[in-house]
Amino acid sequence: MAETLGAVLVAEVGSLITRVTLVDQVEGESRMVGHAETSSSVEAPYNNALYGILEAAAAISEMTGRQLLRDGQLIMPQSSERDGVNQVLVATSAAGTMALVITAIAADISARSAVHASRATYTALLQVVTLDDAAGQPAIGPAERSWIERQVETLLSLHPDSVLIAGGLEHGAVDAVNRLAHIVGLTALSSGVDASGQQRQEVTARPVIYAGNSDARERVVEALSDRAEIFVVDNLRPALDRANLDPARQELARLYEKQILPRLPGIGNLRRMSRAPVRTVCEVEGLMTRFLAERTGRRVLAVDVGASASAAFYAAPGRFHPAVLGATGTVYGLTDLLAGSGVADLARWLPFPIDAAILTERLLNRALRPQIMPSSREDIYIEHALAREALRAAYAALRDEAAVDDYDWLVAGGGVLAHAPQLGLALLTLLDALEPTGEHDHPIIDVYLDTLGLLVTGGALAGLDPDAAVTVTDRDLLRNVPLASVVTLLGEGRAGDAAAEVELSVVGGRSQRVSVCHGEIARLDLPQGRFGHLKVRPAGGTRVGTAAPGEVVESDGGDVAGSSLGVVIDARGRPLHLPEDAPQRRARLWRWLVALGVEREQSPYAGAIIEPIVSAPRPVPLEPATSLETSTPPAQEPAAVAGRRASLDELASQEQAISGEVVVSGAAGKRISLDELKDQAAAPPPPPPSPPTPQPAIDSDLDALRQTVEPPKQRGLFGRKK
Repeated sequence: MAETLGAVLVAEVGSLITRVTLVDQVEGESRMVGHAETSSSVEAPYNNALYGILEAAAAISEMTGRQLLRDGQLIMPQSSERDGVNQVLVATSAAGTMALVITAIAADISARSAVHASRATYTALLQVVTLDDAAGQPAIGPAERSWIERQVETLLSLHPDSVLIAGGLEHGAVDAVNRLAHIVGLTALSSGVDASGQQRQEVTARPVIYAGNSDARERVVEALSDRAEIFVVDNLRPALDRANLDPARQELARLYEKQILPRLPGIGNLRRMSRAPVRTVCEVEGLMTRFLAERTGRRVLAVDVGASASAAFYAAPGRFHPAVLGATGTVYGLTDLLAGSGVADLARWLPFPIDAAILTERLLNRALRPQIMPSSREDIYIEHALAREALRAAYAALRDEAAVDDYDWLVAGGGVLAHAPQLGLALLTLLDALEPTGEHDHPIIDVYLDTLGLLVTGGALAGLDPDAAVTVTDRDLLRNVPLASVVTLLGEGRAGDAAAEVELSVVGGRSQRVSVCHGEIARLDLPQGRFGHLKVRPAGGTRVGTAAPGEVVESDGGDVAGSSLGVVIDARGRPLHLPEDAPQRRARLWRWLVALGVEREQSPYAGAIIEPIVSAPRPVPLEPATSLETSTPPAQEPAAVAGRRASLDELASQEQAISGEVVVSGAAGKRISLDELKDQAAAPPPPPPSPPTPQPAIDSDLDALRQTVEPPKQRGLFGRKK
């Protein structure tokens, strides 16, 4: 299969950034041979995702010396001189969110499970209607509207893309679920007056997923007949102590692909260029997270923070939990993000003073001008403060579903983290947001930073060629992006008192020793490609992982692998507490930045007297989310440009022929009408060679990936020294 795959162009289309990776055969293996990023072209005035892909392909051509474009068109198939590509694969997070309404019997059982299921893809939760909410309403007079009337009126104003009905344990309540179905049915009716002045009633039959008690299916279908497009799946909460979310998740993902993906500008062109289906970024990220966990036997947490959405995926052998917040991001997702966090929560992460009104203005400007890159140190710190809050929200949503704190491998991505000016800033953002504890059998947490979006590239390749997906992941992702090995010291202590003595012995090199104080971070150099032996001697009352307080813990031999930042010791305590006094808090934040190499001098803000927010910042415990929140629709991702960028105005002067190609019309920069472009459309190119028929189902892709690798090897664990 690898001999016939040839060159593949894999594109990740976000709302603000498009990443394109060229994969081709190198010494018999599929490897990344080029990568470029550019601003996405899904919004006006371009309104075509293909333009951004072509712009990035032009940059790859210049960097690699391969000719990928001719006359503004992708060369397909690949020539004998290795110019052009055989396939184009696309994953996207730019199509927007699916507006969803959930109706359920009980808020703390079926509704909560339904919310968890809705987080499998890019949804915006508009409303949660539960019958136990109705039971808590006070009695009303005859002239007032009933609870059902109020709910129907509210739902009529929302215009959701789909509705999820949940509730009723198996062989349990039937009448209550039927009542929910009648409420949903009423929302499909609307009254109007036709041209003759007669009142008419119209029916809007939207998709409805029924994931409740199977005994009530017939009555639900009957209640919604002619008023909805009904999809019946297994009960998502068959018992009080058991949830079955996968059927509802899969149906929601299918509805998203059917309803929302076609809204991506230019998707018709992308589909005609490739026989593989366009997939969502969250789908392929979840696939690769599951694969990494099953292949290595480890517990993996993958996080992705973008401008439109934030996501966290947890996978361990036999377990998988996704949490995708489709409307929570760092740019267009600001409204949803700040509704949950607030300006005060954001300001607590800033090492400089700023007035609340000025901070709010900066945030509004960021939302209004998403393409503008950070232009100052303060802008960068605000951007990473937003990333912290978005990641905290996604991780809290994940923890609300299951216990996921036992991960020992963290893979992080997203534009803000990938384009951090210093790697230490990306790591500090992750540690502040996720607060890893290492409280398990392998307390060293390996942190990887996916700077090129290769987790998505591997997931997109999995449906076409599992071998290619594995080699790109192994050779280009995992070998090149280790960020740090993190050890967390658990236990409270007075700031400034010694928390532990740490010694790192580099194999074939020198030893390093450092004393770490409570409330601080320390770093020991261990370059990538080297290995070391780590020994931690905690002070009384301080422990590592599951060891007893004060117990000495060390790694097995040269078990600690090198990385960009080496070994990081986090002695700031869990949960993380920030000083309430603003100057003290800013000074501590600055010390952490210095410890990780982000800053090298004393803080220039030490003498500042402006207070950022009137209310004092609170401690920062990371608690699971328990409320059913209302979300707002779509957002976008951050943008950056790699290599020489072709002008988008030049690309805008090109338009697709009916065949799906891009045709050059006129001089560069000249604007030409759509009708003129269509009149100048070229004949379609020879079709690319037919690849093996891809299997779009995630389980099928995962099975194919499993067959390419050997069982995991036993990993070394920390040993304890009495």
